[in-house]
Amino acid sequence: MSKRSALYFGGIFFFTFLWLTPLGVFNSWIPPNIHTGFYSTATIDGGDDTGYYAFLRSTFIDGDLDFFNEQGYAHAEKINPTGYVFNNWQMGQAILFLPFFLIGHALAILYQSLGYPVTTDGYSAPYYISTAVASATYLFAGLIFVYRTLRIFVRKRVSMLTSLSIWFASPLIYFSFIRQRMAHTIEFFLSAVLIYLWIRFRQSRTPIHYAVIGVVLGLLCMTRVINISFFALFVVDLLWEFRKDWKAEPTQALKRFSILAGALGGLFFLTMLPQIFSWYQLNGVPFPTRHMKYAGEGLTTITLGPLFEKAYSLFFDVRWGLLFSMPLAILGMIGLFIKGGLPKDLRPGLLAYLAGIFGIIILYPEDSASYGHRHLISALPVFALGLGCFFQRFAGSSPRKIKPGPVVVCLLAVLAQFSMLIQYKVILPYNHPQFTLKALGSSFDVFFSHPEYLVRSSSFFKVLSLPHPDSWDYVDGMYLLLFPLFQLLSLIFVVFLFHKAFKDSGIFAKFLNPQFVLIKSVVVSLLLMVLVAFVAPTKSESEVQSRLKYLETAKSAESLFKGGQLDAARIAYTEASQYIHDAWKPYFRIGQTWQGQGNIQEANKYFRMAIKFNPGFSPALTMLGNNLKRMGHGAEAEKTLRAAIKSWPMNKYAYDSLAHVLTTMDKRPEAVRMLLHAVNIDPNYGVGHANLAMIYSSLNEDKKSLEHLNRAIQLGVQGPAIDQIKSIVEGKTKND
Repeated sequence: MSKRSALYFGGIFFFTFLWLTPLGVFNSWIPPNIHTGFYSTATIDGGDDTGYYAFLRSTFIDGDLDFFNEQGYAHAEKINPTGYVFNNWQMGQAILFLPFFLIGHALAILYQSLGYPVTTDGYSAPYYISTAVASATYLFAGLIFVYRTLRIFVRKRVSMLTSLSIWFASPLIYFSFIRQRMAHTIEFFLSAVLIYLWIRFRQSRTPIHYAVIGVVLGLLCMTRVINISFFALFVVDLLWEFRKDWKAEPTQALKRFSILAGALGGLFFLTMLPQIFSWYQLNGVPFPTRHMKYAGEGLTTITLGPLFEKAYSLFFDVRWGLLFSMPLAILGMIGLFIKGGLPKDLRPGLLAYLAGIFGIIILYPEDSASYGHRHLISALPVFALGLGCFFQRFAGSSPRKIKPGPVVVCLLAVLAQFSMLIQYKVILPYNHPQFTLKALGSSFDVFFSHPEYLVRSSSFFKVLSLPHPDSWDYVDGMYLLLFPLFQLLSLIFVVFLFHKAFKDSGIFAKFLNPQFVLIKSVVVSLLLMVLVAFVAPTKSESEVQSRLKYLETAKSAESLFKGGQLDAARIAYTEASQYIHDAWKPYFRIGQTWQGQGNIQEANKYFRMAIKFNPGFSPALTMLGNNLKRMGHGAEAEKTLRAAIKSWPMNKYAYDSLAHVLTTMDKRPEAVRMLLHAVNIDPNYGVGHANLAMIYSSLNEDKKSLEHLNRAIQLGVQGPAIDQIKSIVEGKTKND
């Protein structure tokens, strides 16, 4: 890639990063309702995202693979028979994120040493920023690998157009910046590397080349196990390459085939060993239990009718059918067969891979429940090969220009994807049965009638356009200065690295040296095995029984709590807490039982214990702040409620409670601002409107008071306080 092309490529990438990355709500001057959607840089989702991140954070910070204490982890109380917490995900992302995580850790230590309240526990801004940068940087490197692979077959401008459009017009754009801690960017990077190496080495008869492929494939499956489907590509391609040798020298052909396949399979297994071992330690079996369960169900319940129905839906369904949601993938598949495009001997392996990945998706009974067909992200480098050939066929013969046809097709596909992207979980729910059709149908209305949606969520551009304080604090500096600078430097480093690696063949040759690959791979794999053995030792029988008893008792206590049997629930939760002393949930529930019975002192005691073990748990902070307010501890209540808001900026109850505290401290204008945040988060929050009416009345802003009073009454808020404020406001209006 020339310097000009690299500048063009990197500039588009960096601008898109600034345009689409949702920063979240990281400081008090940012209105919470500016953040739309669900994900942001400032938070990590408790589902798949935390499942991947836990391997890195827990190993490095806690020195274990015990995920029970992972904050916000949705599966923290799913305890396996081994005594460990369920984790169905893989460690590949953690391995590749580690260098960036270490930079984040160093930054956290630096900020803390300078006196800033930044934690070094893996849950503060430096860690979130560094892992977001890691995700985008690997994606950028993957796009360059796709470009390099395309350059083998098609012209420079066509390669550039194809590389950018296969990214912009696919679900990968969503996982690039909006939900960046899923493993899809790493998966795309590794699959791009894998396809590049395969095309470069497929006609080689040197075992080390297949060993390198085995290492990359192992890392890819350590990132997302669905990529086991790439084995179909290599097996079929090897068989195809040896088809003539079988007839001439069957014995020698079988020997060479076995050596090459053994080199690939052996290094794949060696690379995967730490993951297999960790699954065994955590789950009790050497595979991901949830994936195997669903795969078994898919294979045992297969029938012809539903199979054809799922295959049809994959391509033509109006929710996420590829024809509507990712049409360039369809063109890419067509392009694999275009005359004069790819060499014919590449097609059998590529088709075998596509058959494998489509087969897994069709047979797997669980829906991806996310943005688009994310399970096909690893196939994007394959689609790009066909798409590049397709575009080259219609691009004309000039090396410097491309005919309008391919460019128009790309622009339409990109605009369609952008329309879906900005409406996902903002205007339309993720599970809308006609999502793609509905999003595309409303594109003109969104683009021309609601331009505020075009800059999605709390991106850099939207946050910087807000009125903000004259001076930023250290958090503003991290998100608005350090973050983009870190990302820009990472992109520059990637371009420099590629320039040196591909220009200086010595560096690349050294990387592919048999001794280097084999010895280093063995060493790294063994080190990871030792690390897993150290951080996930087999738990003793007493530890296992204690955790299983906790699980059983906590379930019983939860049932009693939901049934309103507060005394019995408190006893059961107290028993559960004795089995695992640092479990936060029993203490929180015990506090709620005391709260329900009016014993605020005891409730606060247990809320504080819950917060001790889960410092960012917003509901506990909110309830504690409310109680402190009732007890007259205004300053402590304000501090606690602000912590609740910082932890969960969409917590309308915390804003409401904080407004009460500020009112008692005669800070009514700020109280109004807090209540406006609450009703902006939920316009149907009647109590918030009623409280706004009261404060506006006390500030003699009767028009605004009456507006919110009427809204509260419309929402069904009733009581003596409403009648009183109504009479006051109406009396003032009559006098006026």
